[in-house]
Amino acid sequence: MNRGEHLKGVVPPLLGAAALIAVSVSAIAPASAQPQEAGTVRLAQLPHNALADQLTGRLGGQQAGTYLDGAGNLVVNVTSEAAAQQVRASGAKARVVKHGIAPLTASMTKLDRLAGTHGTVGLAWGVDVISNAVVISVPQGDNDAATKAFVKRARALGDTVQIKRVAAAPRLTLGPGEAILTGGSRCSVSAIGASGGTEYVVTAGHCTNIGSTWTTSGGQTVGTRQASSFPGNDYGTIRKTGSVSLTNAQLTQVGKPQAGTQIQKKGSTTGTTSGTIRGYNRTVNYQEGAVSGLIETTACVQPGDSGGSLQSGSTAIGITSGGTTGSCRSGFQSYFQPLDEALQSQGLTLKR
Repeated sequence: MNRGEHLKGVVPPLLGAAALIAVSVSAIAPASAQPQEAGTVRLAQLPHNALADQLTGRLGGQQAGTYLDGAGNLVVNVTSEAAAQQVRASGAKARVVKHGIAPLTASMTKLDRLAGTHGTVGLAWGVDVISNAVVISVPQGDNDAATKAFVKRARALGDTVQIKRVAAAPRLTLGPGEAILTGGSRCSVSAIGASGGTEYVVTAGHCTNIGSTWTTSGGQTVGTRQASSFPGNDYGTIRKTGSVSLTNAQLTQVGKPQAGTQIQKKGSTTGTTSGTIRGYNRTVNYQEGAVSGLIETTACVQPGDSGGSLQSGSTAIGITSGGTTGSCRSGFQSYFQPLDEALQSQGLTLKR
């Protein structure tokens, strides 16, 4: 098993090497080797949903979707006055429109068959119930021959389709806690650094040690390894070379809060977990080598969270290095590389 595929086992206080080995062998594995079974998600019972489902089911092809107006009232699109009367009798608002759900869906299906073809990159489309049409969003500056040919083909579907010019093409965003991959290994983003107009993903050094080219979970190129420091430290940077948009979300500053401060860890395995800072300047002796100057917290981390973000409010604090493995139980210990040291070592600032 490639050691870089997971969070490294950490010797908890008062536990010997034998105990650590027993924990590590059973608890640490690549994320790809331990798929989680899909569970059943129960959707929240939101206002109006039950009535909307009831009405659209009863009306069938005479309806064209539902939405809430500015006052929070349920509006049901219908194609006849008779259907509108049924809607009003139920207590909802009716809106008579030209196109029912069937022709809109048919146009959407035809467009979806062209998804990913030449001329569609940067475009987006879908049934817009308020417009009572399939709205295709086309970037203002996208006027090449392939796009024009696609738009002409789309207009041939008639007035079930509308073309909407928008400012720019949609782009993926990648930020703190989200997954990055190299080969069969998965880690997480701590923060986005910047220098001279170039952007960098900051993650763990034991992650960047194992691969030079990184992608998102969807396979889009993030960039290539710029720096990697592990052991001794545990940080690495990935220079952006792809078109994925990088963001620090709400993080606006880098700091070192006092011990006892409430913090959050964000990672691609366990999501957001909470805890407190126990202290700074910890030396951790991983099997792969010792790392000094780490931050200790009580937030849970698990394999795949490596490189993720330690933060408190809008303050970015650290990079997930390691922790006690197994379930997120009480008494958890987790360790983080200080983010300021990683940024300073590469001459980076936190992207704003």
